[in-house]
Amino acid sequence: MAGRSGGELAAAVTLGGGLGMFGAGASSSPEWIIDNARTAERIIGAESQRDPRTYGIGLMLWALADHPEQWEAVLEARPKVASLSFGDPAPYVAAAHEAGISVVTSVNDLAQLRQALDADVDAICIQGTDAGGHTGRIGTMPLMQLALDYLEVHAPGIPTAVAGGIGSGRGVAAALAAGADAAWVGTALLASPEATGSAELKAAAVKTGSKHTVLTDIYDRAEQVQWDTEKWPTRTVRNGFVDAYAGLSDSGEVSDAELIAARGEGGDFAGDLKLHAGQGISLLRAELPAAEVVRQLASEAEKFLQRLSNGRQKD
Repeated sequence: MAGRSGGELAAAVTLGGGLGMFGAGASSSPEWIIDNARTAERIIGAESQRDPRTYGIGLMLWALADHPEQWEAVLEARPKVASLSFGDPAPYVAAAHEAGISVVTSVNDLAQLRQALDADVDAICIQGTDAGGHTGRIGTMPLMQLALDYLEVHAPGIPTAVAGGIGSGRGVAAALAAGADAAWVGTALLASPEATGSAELKAAAVKTGSKHTVLTDIYDRAEQVQWDTEKWPTRTVRNGFVDAYAGLSDSGEVSDAELIAARGEGGDFAGDLKLHAGQGISLLRAELPAAEVVRQLASEAEKFLQRLSNGRQKD
């Protein structure tokens, strides 16, 4: 959730019973990372008995080659968890462990899963294409089955989370019932007051249906982000810019220069909101505090898992 999360959101999720995370964008400064880490620590320490470091920071591996100062900031902040995704985490794991930081990596296919295991990461997040923002191309349900089957044989016991399209207790229960240890949510928190973003954006998120999200590379191209958009496209909400150019980009009929110009000097296209979100956005029905969202997800999931358990007992 780079651009939509910070220390306040991470702290709120932790206080709600989860493990709160905030994501750094490719251009996030080390000062921004440290400031938000300290914000999370301050809130968690003041409002609970939990270790103030009970939060995580997410980084995009492809960006670290050009911005190693981001990694230095994370090592200085020393969160409980660092999420290192979209690349090979191997060069960073040893330093993280020396700093007392556990490493989780999001994977979008089995090749990435094997790479993460070879890097000796501490946990795996199985992220399906249903997820918002940068993601892969395999659906959450089939990828979850493939990855959990593989891990059961090759890395039994490694903690796992499932991400992509999970926006209710049913989704959380499905991930847990399949054998994962946790569910990872982002879109479900987009409208929370602790998330960053304008009131207009949060209101739009609540009104958006899943059919209004698409996979595209046009934002990365327009913003001149240099990475593998074929492997990792972006799931975003449709708007005028997306409708006008996503199809042209897919067919190779529009240049980077045209996309840059189309975004306009202010970074927008005809006033459109840029909103990266997953297909679970249709489950987002209210602007609820993040801690309340987490508690609702947990309570609903417990209900469905209990129902499943009771059904098995009857057999």
